[in-house]
Amino acid sequence: MQARLTAFVPDHAALTRPLGPGDRLRIGRADDSGLRLEHPSISRMHAELFASDGRWQLADLHSKNGSFVEGARIDSAVIDTSCWLRFGDVHCEFALLDGAAAEADAKRRSERRLTATACTAHLDAIARNDSTDDAASGQSLPDASLRAVAELAGCSRGFLLVDTHGRHRVLAALALEPSQMIGREFAGSLSAVTRAIEQRRAVVFNDIGGDAWPGACASVVQGGLRTLVCLPLLDGDRVLGAIYADRREAGPPLTTLDLELLEAFAERTALWLIAHRAREDLAMVPPTPLDWNSILGERMLET
Repeated sequence: MQARLTAFVPDHAALTRPLGPGDRLRIGRADDSGLRLEHPSISRMHAELFASDGRWQLADLHSKNGSFVEGARIDSAVIDTSCWLRFGDVHCEFALLDGAAAEADAKRRSERRLTATACTAHLDAIARNDSTDDAASGQSLPDASLRAVAELAGCSRGFLLVDTHGRHRVLAALALEPSQMIGREFAGSLSAVTRAIEQRRAVVFNDIGGDAWPGACASVVQGGLRTLVCLPLLDGDRVLGAIYADRREAGPPLTTLDLELLEAFAERTALWLIAHRAREDLAMVPPTPLDWNSILGERMLET
């Protein structure tokens, strides 16, 4: 009777809820919802998922935009197998779990926290000694922060941007060259960076397959990406830059837990930038090649 419900709200990290015998999960936009989905297609009290007589059941609570099981609209339904649900325009994966799968889920969460702790300790060490051992070995905090985000997010490439006097410069890059950012296949990624900076919030994309994603997300799918995350670097309301990472390979979705850990990396990077700007150390950073500036700066201004 153990199960897991994962909700994929566009532009946001996946929301995951474990379910066990006797649980009743209220889904909606209301503050007291067990699974609160902040999306305009979701009613305040949208649906309820619960276990009864050893089986999982889904009941729509007279929502405006409906509840669906594998694409079919329902008023109520018994769920006997893992499947896709949809509430309004929000897609959710319902997975039945045996004991081994539930244990593997818990182990993965624990391992990610351990990884995050190790990465955080590494970043703190570099921040304390960025003019000695780590600097001498070629490791800077921007580079280490980018690699930490990519590792925890399971991504294979990315870059770290900073805003210097209105121009975006790349302080670190991982498996990306300027030439790769030219063309339609990268348009969705640059749009995500722009939204993260303009809205001052993290932007996350998890591919769920098929033609589920409209608009800007569709351009990310067309670019062949399976996962994308962009974290703004903030000093209060001021945007200092952003960290971007993505992958083309299949893998687990980025969840709210993952995002919480990733944002801790972004906060440390922002503090480093603030300190270095106070000491005018950024003036010592070699100028970014023109093609990076033209690709990132002009594209972001046009979006």
